[in-house]
Amino acid sequence: MKARSLFEKWATMFVACLAFTALRAVAAVPPIEDFTRHPAIDSATISPSGKRLALLMFAPSGLRRAVVMNLDPVGEGRVVAEYGDADVTSVRWIGDDRLVYEAFKRGAEVDDGGAGTFAVDHDGGAQRQLIAWRRSIGEIPGTRIVARILPYGWSVRSSIDDGSNDVFVYRNVRDSVGDLKNVELARLSTTNGTLRTLSEGMPEGTRRWLLDPQREPRMVDAYRGGREHLYWRKTAGAAWDEVADFDPLGDADFSPWFIGDKNEVYVSATSANGTDALYRFDPVAKRVEADPVIGVTGFDLDAGRVVDTQTGRLVGVHFTTDRPTSYWFDEALQKIQNGVDAALPKGRSNRIACSRCESTRFFLIHSSSDRQPGEYFLFDRKKASLEFVGASRPWINEATQGTRTFDRIKARDGLEVPVYVTHPPGAAVDQALPAIMLVHGGPYMRGSNLQWEVEAQFFASRGYRVLQPEFRGTVGYGQRLFKAGWKEWGRAMQDDLADTVKWAADRHLIDPARVCIVGASYGGYAALMGPISTPGVYRCAASFAGVTDIDLMYSIHWSDFSEDSRRYWMPVMLGDRKTDAARLAAASPLKRVAEIKIPVLLAHGGVDRRVPIEHARKFASAAKDAHVPLEQVEYLEEGHGFFDPANHTDYYQRLEKFLEKALLGMQ
Repeated sequence: MKARSLFEKWATMFVACLAFTALRAVAAVPPIEDFTRHPAIDSATISPSGKRLALLMFAPSGLRRAVVMNLDPVGEGRVVAEYGDADVTSVRWIGDDRLVYEAFKRGAEVDDGGAGTFAVDHDGGAQRQLIAWRRSIGEIPGTRIVARILPYGWSVRSSIDDGSNDVFVYRNVRDSVGDLKNVELARLSTTNGTLRTLSEGMPEGTRRWLLDPQREPRMVDAYRGGREHLYWRKTAGAAWDEVADFDPLGDADFSPWFIGDKNEVYVSATSANGTDALYRFDPVAKRVEADPVIGVTGFDLDAGRVVDTQTGRLVGVHFTTDRPTSYWFDEALQKIQNGVDAALPKGRSNRIACSRCESTRFFLIHSSSDRQPGEYFLFDRKKASLEFVGASRPWINEATQGTRTFDRIKARDGLEVPVYVTHPPGAAVDQALPAIMLVHGGPYMRGSNLQWEVEAQFFASRGYRVLQPEFRGTVGYGQRLFKAGWKEWGRAMQDDLADTVKWAADRHLIDPARVCIVGASYGGYAALMGPISTPGVYRCAASFAGVTDIDLMYSIHWSDFSEDSRRYWMPVMLGDRKTDAARLAAASPLKRVAEIKIPVLLAHGGVDRRVPIEHARKFASAAKDAHVPLEQVEYLEEGHGFFDPANHTDYYQRLEKFLEKALLGMQ
């Protein structure tokens, strides 16, 4: 009977592997480099009047450069910023004729002077450095002139679009241990470097500024002693009046969002159904109005505002439900949205970008879906026409990409957990496939939506069905899901993952005997904790940059966790280092490594400051002592993610072979 049982098990596996191999043959498997190479167009932004387009594109050298093209008529692109040893990482318009951009030398860590912020005209002329990543800026060599370049700590906040060449900049002021103390706001000329402070008399601990339509500070958000304080002033230059004081982790908190063209104040606050919505706030009565301006059932409204930069009117909002969505308060803009949606392929999310939205002729459209990484179009309001600009990843064949679906499942305690599933191309809905449990990082952040996603599509292209639960602790779906994750590392948060596997198996989506848990950062932690907290659910585990010892998050002071984080939010959301010591130890993979009975792939960046490499090295040593089947790799020049596509490719190659061996029995 034993011999027959083994034969039946082998035969079942053989048949499943044949089906899996046939599925992978439905379409040519894309090379790994398709997923790890830099996009052809990294980003695009349109000038205020819509006359010009600025794009970040990769040069043959593999470094990003800034390219500008005219739109009326559409002309050839011209390079306005490019370096032989650095990436142009962001670009924004100051006006129609001038831009500001940032450049960084490639790598996980930036050397002194290895980054900066610059301004340049649309034709590449009149370039000027605004900010240098140096602690101090002295005299210009050979003169007694002090350079008008801001030192490290300053950043560009936003453009102004008032006819000047000025931008708003801010400076992070830190205390003796490096924690953020306050944020100072100023106005900077990109032509001559003149700086005018807007921070005189600001409340202690100010972190965030809201400006009125006249571009004057009217509301600030301050943090002191673990509490949040909101201040308002009736007119520019008046004294600041405290209008709210609350625990930012409490139930009565809200976040300032926007000041409208009639000085009405909008805030983001929790609605009666537990999700965040947009409300008006009365700073005189010091209260949030009862009815929301806009909200979305089942999702937090984490809205990006669309404001006409000339009129100051709030004309629309961008937000994400299960996919990117827009809502336009302006009827003409909503009509344009409807026309664009009708003209482009069904199932696309089409996000419209504009500055002077009410008067501009040209709009930039970013169009994407679960199978399309992203394409850019121009909409001409005068001609009511669309013109193709380019694709972010033109080498991606949509036919080789998986489709994505969204569900909400019930966890074992009844909590509703959102789940995204990526289905390999050609896979039947009821075909029980080997699966990847892909755990997002954070963990207190949103993980996914229905748009194209590199890692999920990489696994799907190899024939795996990919499960991505938005487990408890995830934000974006309401306070109940978020707060249910507090102090649940290694416990209910892991149960949500296991419950997702059971749900998928019950629906014949996956083969429950062939599931690997994979993730990075918190996801890497969950991958290592999975075979400990829920043994028997997973066949293998792969962790990149994963936390292995929760206590190290409190004790390693060269990580980038702030003292405020350790003092205020970590004890509440993660656990108190003293009173919850036993609980935190039980939830640390390092402390329970001997319980792992499945193969583990462990990867880490050598200069990771978020989760220092000591986490991986201590775990690897303990795993070897416990005879855990371990494959370890270190990428010494990488940080908390991949900068070098070659390293990213190497990791995916290792991961591909690791999965084939563990889930398919291939050598």
